[in-house]
Amino acid sequence: MRSRLLALSCVLLLIVALGSVRAASPGGPTAARDTVVAQFADTTITLAELDSAFVASAGGPEAVSDSTLSDYRAFLTPYLHYRLKVRAARDAALDTLPRIRRDVHAYRQQLARPAVMRTEVYEPVTRTLYERRAQAVVASHILLRPASVPGPDSARSALRALADSAEQGVPFGDLAYRHSDAPSARKQGARGYRGRLGPLRAGQVVLPFEKRMYSLEPGTVSAPFRTQYGYHLLKVHERRPAPPPVELSHILRRPQRNAAQPRAFLDSLRAHIVRGATTFAEAATEHSQDPRSAPDGGALGTVSPHQLPEALRTAVARLDTVGAVSEVVRTRFGYHLLKLTDRQQRPSFAEAYSSLKDEVAGTPRAQQRKAAFAREVRSDYGVTVDTTRLLNETGLAALDSLARPLLSRSPAPTPIATLGDSTYTLPQLSRHLTQADGGTQLTLGALLDAFLNEKARQYAVTQHAQTSDSLRRRLRTYREGTLLFRYMQDSVWTAAVRDTAGLHDTYRRHRDRYRFPERIRTLVLRAPADSLLQPLRRAHENGRTLSATVQAAAPDSLVDVDTVFVTDQSPAVYQPIRSAPDGAAVGPVAQGSQSLLLLRDTRLSPRRKRFAEARSAVLQDHQARIERRTMQQLRTRYDADTFPARIRRLPPAPSTTP
Repeated sequence: MRSRLLALSCVLLLIVALGSVRAASPGGPTAARDTVVAQFADTTITLAELDSAFVASAGGPEAVSDSTLSDYRAFLTPYLHYRLKVRAARDAALDTLPRIRRDVHAYRQQLARPAVMRTEVYEPVTRTLYERRAQAVVASHILLRPASVPGPDSARSALRALADSAEQGVPFGDLAYRHSDAPSARKQGARGYRGRLGPLRAGQVVLPFEKRMYSLEPGTVSAPFRTQYGYHLLKVHERRPAPPPVELSHILRRPQRNAAQPRAFLDSLRAHIVRGATTFAEAATEHSQDPRSAPDGGALGTVSPHQLPEALRTAVARLDTVGAVSEVVRTRFGYHLLKLTDRQQRPSFAEAYSSLKDEVAGTPRAQQRKAAFAREVRSDYGVTVDTTRLLNETGLAALDSLARPLLSRSPAPTPIATLGDSTYTLPQLSRHLTQADGGTQLTLGALLDAFLNEKARQYAVTQHAQTSDSLRRRLRTYREGTLLFRYMQDSVWTAAVRDTAGLHDTYRRHRDRYRFPERIRTLVLRAPADSLLQPLRRAHENGRTLSATVQAAAPDSLVDVDTVFVTDQSPAVYQPIRSAPDGAAVGPVAQGSQSLLLLRDTRLSPRRKRFAEARSAVLQDHQARIERRTMQQLRTRYDADTFPARIRRLPPAPSTTP
């Protein structure tokens, strides 16, 4: 495994290099950039390509300045080998393997899908939300639940009659009080009393309601419409600019029979605060009768002014500077002093996008846009469905039959639909059923629609990846890296693991290379605090044996015991044990957040490793041996050659000219 990871790290280094090939590279004379520095089969590697790969592998143009011409020339051979392995993998048709095709498809979706979904789904939805939130809408409504007026036509007729009454001058609030099924319509003091919902902003109500309240002109009444709650009639009273959120603190005094008393108390308290005799927070903690905010110095946190009662909203608007304290304000809750702690600025759309996206993800408005986007793709690229074949193969009578029987079938790979130049089969539709939420309740028609919608979004992602130069380069890099990994796995790594005779031969050839140095076998006791280790050290120094010390530590779940073989290459925290006598204790010493107690057992002399002990290193050496042999075979097979003498300079530094 270690050798495989080492090999893979080299692979990834070259993949990074290849990612910049054919991209813009430092300028230079055309003739020099066209110079061929390596060739194999029908392919040449030019100096321009090598420049790009070397700059990328070095970590960028600035890092190249630390390289020498010898480094650059030495890079040519591993880069050629990279290209040879990818060519061999393609010639072996590894790029047609289902696993690799699935991996590349999944990576394409992972790479390109966020950009497509942002452009086509989330930006339109969040921009609408952002723009609507610049205004607050003061609205009233009348709700009729389906149970109270059976049938949609009856409900719509009843609401149209109420709308006619409103047009003839009957107050909308009176109509809401008499006819609305909303629980708050007849509850005085509640939001929604007499239908009045107060100021609303986008995102606070369901989407059909929101669309209508932002489309209606102030003073007008909507046509009847339906939401998940029932049938509505909506009246917009006004649209007003929605000020940005503010941070507020307040001091509340409850109403009393003598109304003048709490007002006078707060007037006096405000005078003390303004002249600096006490702070607002101290006064709120001591005198506010709001049990939730008083312990926090009256802090209410971030508040949207349009959601405040009108008296408080008016008072906040008059607070022109941060730190200002209002006059006494009366609401139905009592008497208030307000302090403006902070006033936020409305962020730009770019600044607000991330939080808006988190807010809308998974909501009906995002799901509706996803479905609309899928329909657009299906319309643009064209969809065909062989309904007759689909019904014959599934054994279902019609598209409105439940799709559940597909779960118990193993359908043949029969083509049933196309989108653009892609064809989809019945097994793919069946797999979609197993992954769909509530799939057993879907009809065949609904399943097919959901399946084609998802495939349409995937198709759009694929088209985007093919038309975007940067994504196309990254996808090519990933595909070639995947091919290279599979080729190395088949030709080198797995071959070395299975070549038992070759492993033993490598061991015999280099037996003296596989040796243990001098080692100190050490018992290491680890604990989160040195106080847990001090008693163990004292007991050990008082004559307790190593094994007895370990046994004494065993019942303590906070103390772990390991055996460590300390060499001159071990971390510095272990080095003091090398000069201690056998049986000695060192520590407790700190290592990160832990404390260590080191107990020296004995010195182990240097010796040659047995095959089983050396197997990891032997495998690494044998893999390198097989890789060298494989590369020689590939160089011969593809008639590869390099011309390092043609490399006479490092890649030019990037131009600083704008």
